[in-house]
Amino acid sequence: MALVLLTGCGGGARQLAQPPVYNPPGQSKCAVHKSSDHPLVVEWPSSDRAELEADAKHGLVVVHYSGCEMQLLPQCHVADSGYRYTPTTRKLEQVVITDEDELYANLPVGAAKLEGTLKKKGRLVVAMHVVGRFDAANPGKMKLEGLCRGATHVVTGLTAGAFDFYAGAKGEAGGGLGIAGVGAGAKTAEGRETLNRDGDATACASSSSSDSAPPEDCGALLRVEVTPLSALDGLERAAGPAALGSLATPVDVTTAGAPLIQPGDGIVRVHMDSPDPSVELRGFGVRKLEEAGTGFRSTGMSMILCRPPCDTYVDARVGQSLYVAGPDIPDSRSFNLYDRKGDVTLDVRPGNRTLSTLAVIGYAIGSLAVIGGLSTASTGLIVHDNANTQKELDNGRALEKWGLITLGGGAAFIGAGVAFDLTGKTKVTLTSPVAQTASAR
Repeated sequence: MALVLLTGCGGGARQLAQPPVYNPPGQSKCAVHKSSDHPLVVEWPSSDRAELEADAKHGLVVVHYSGCEMQLLPQCHVADSGYRYTPTTRKLEQVVITDEDELYANLPVGAAKLEGTLKKKGRLVVAMHVVGRFDAANPGKMKLEGLCRGATHVVTGLTAGAFDFYAGAKGEAGGGLGIAGVGAGAKTAEGRETLNRDGDATACASSSSSDSAPPEDCGALLRVEVTPLSALDGLERAAGPAALGSLATPVDVTTAGAPLIQPGDGIVRVHMDSPDPSVELRGFGVRKLEEAGTGFRSTGMSMILCRPPCDTYVDARVGQSLYVAGPDIPDSRSFNLYDRKGDVTLDVRPGNRTLSTLAVIGYAIGSLAVIGGLSTASTGLIVHDNANTQKELDNGRALEKWGLITLGGGAAFIGAGVAFDLTGKTKVTLTSPVAQTASAR
């Protein structure tokens, strides 16, 4: 049966973002936590969830899933497959995450990049309206076809509805759960930071037990259920070099059999230097590459590309935006590498989040003071010009005086904001053999 899913998000990357790698003694943090077989996907970028929705329309979704990494394999197909939608009684569910174990158990793919937010805010909350789920129509009889090298799991279930993913403040529910600003009396304390959101709670209220698909604007994907290939009875695999490798020992995820990518504009080896080793080069839709003969082969997309010191080949030919970020520094301005080739060096001067915050405060106070000062001085000038008595004349002069003083104070605050901004922002300077002197825009 054909799958009908909400497509409220834009098109996206063909593979999901990979979290950064941590290396505690003996093994990585991701390896410590057992991979959940029904992880939430609310932390995925909207482009990645849209990609999951799109792939699910064409049949059962095949993925490489290990530890904290889940990658879609859009060129691997389960022959003659599809999902069947089953409506459920509308359910209000809230998942509260207060420590790392809960974080990795519920949000494994995005856990690493959310650790800092959890530590700062103290809690992460996923508030959901669940209206139904999609299940594999015939999970017992499957045949894999296409480029399936590295496949480990099949997505055999997807939960649909609407969600609000936020950090920080505790919500006080007055009779219901609020989603996307709509709910039955939901109230939220100060300090709440919205991290992601999809679907409309009002639309979810129209769901019924006779639905053949989720209500319009209430089909966001909330959770996936994955089943290891080795656990599927009757699994068959097509013959040929592009077929599935060993089921017992999954191989590296690469685009087997794909044509080599030749050197040229946008194919670069990035060297990143920074006095802060925790900074990260990030980019949406950028493929990491490995050398293969006379060219390169993609090793998949990753939102986090490298940490200094690093030498990483990337495919940035489409003009994807890249930026530098870190747990304690403000994000740099975005830049791209589509017009570069060969070696590119990124010299990173980490910024200061406190100074950046002071810059925003300076701009805000300064702007308000300038507006207030101009208004006061203008009023004083009008009163002065139309004065009929000495008292009115004195009042006009006083307003002019205080307006000019406020105006000067506002200019000083704006000047301080500029100074804080210049010293507090993260700066990235690009150098390469290309005859261009580009720094991050």
